[in-house]
Amino acid sequence: MGGERAGSRRRRLRRSARRLARRVDLRRLVSRRRDGSPLGLVTAKTTLAAVISWELALRLPGTQPPVLAPLTALLVTQLTLVKTITGSLQRVASVTAGVLLALGVADLLGLHWWSVGLVVFVSLAVGQVLKLGSHRVEVPVSALLVLTLGGTAGVARTRVLETLIGAGVGVVVNAFLVPPVYIRPAGDAIYELADHMAGVLEGAAADLAEGWSGEDAYERLLEARELDAEVRDAGEAVSQAEDSLRLNPRRRLVGDPSDELREGLTSLEHSVILIRGLCRSLVELDTVTGGRGPGSPLQAALGRVLVELADAVRAFGEHLAASVPGPPANQAPLYRALARARVARDQLAKEMAAGPGEAPRAWQVHGYLLANIDRLLSELDPEGQTWPGTIRPD
Repeated sequence: MGGERAGSRRRRLRRSARRLARRVDLRRLVSRRRDGSPLGLVTAKTTLAAVISWELALRLPGTQPPVLAPLTALLVTQLTLVKTITGSLQRVASVTAGVLLALGVADLLGLHWWSVGLVVFVSLAVGQVLKLGSHRVEVPVSALLVLTLGGTAGVARTRVLETLIGAGVGVVVNAFLVPPVYIRPAGDAIYELADHMAGVLEGAAADLAEGWSGEDAYERLLEARELDAEVRDAGEAVSQAEDSLRLNPRRRLVGDPSDELREGLTSLEHSVILIRGLCRSLVELDTVTGGRGPGSPLQAALGRVLVELADAVRAFGEHLAASVPGPPANQAPLYRALARARVARDQLAKEMAAGPGEAPRAWQVHGYLLANIDRLLSELDPEGQTWPGTIRPD
């Protein structure tokens, strides 16, 4: 009796620790840089663009320090070249619209509290109509600065020219000084997603090895549901990789594995849904058996399947990460993992067929379990997917 109480307390403590770990992700404190660039490269490029912009803008006529040029270079120098170009165009359009609006208001209305309010209102509306994104706030900012500095054509022209200098320098520096490519971080993000998916399956198998618990099954279901956030993170990494290759002069050198990345992520996204279905079936199995769970042979067979599925999911992630960038990786480990998982699946089906019929409603849950396992194996099998390199090893 004392041993059972101690075991129950240990399981409750582990469940509490898992809940805490889902809310406080300490891995981010020790994770390495994810932008794929040498340490400080983006910072150095941004600093260089700001300094060059300042020096060029000093040659413009006027007595004010050319703050707008380095500020523009600072804001438009982004992680990818295409974002730098689009950001530059949006900022120039925002500043130009604000300057033109300020010149019109200064001539017609003058500087009053109500004219300031009118300028802000109209500027924000113009920014939304022109779809200037995060730079739409530059329309009222530029309009107010020109308006308060006198609303003269000279002030307006200087602001536009400084913005053009900063935007142009930002684009040139980011295009010709080691334009970044984020293929490797995307592959790493996909592997991390696969690793966390495998962790959910391995955790469920470890719970079964200790004995049946409906509470543990529900905790694993919560973990499986929270994989959706990691799918979104991996999707953002793949999108960044795709953006980094657009207009990038290094594209021919590094290749373009974005299709493989996107297709691999799609397979894992579908697999997350299937893993969630497996965990949901474990919860339902607890319900239909009145909390007793399946018999020991079936429970052991189910645990073996979960372990082998975890190995297959992780092998899938490793294969994709190893292939990007570079030649297709060896598929033999993935095929071996899938073969072991299929053997374990067949053994599970035999245990289900040989089990007692004391819980007839459990048969429906057994069917859901086998269906999700089969779909997951098919999703991970290269021969059932469109991603490249599907030559089965001898």
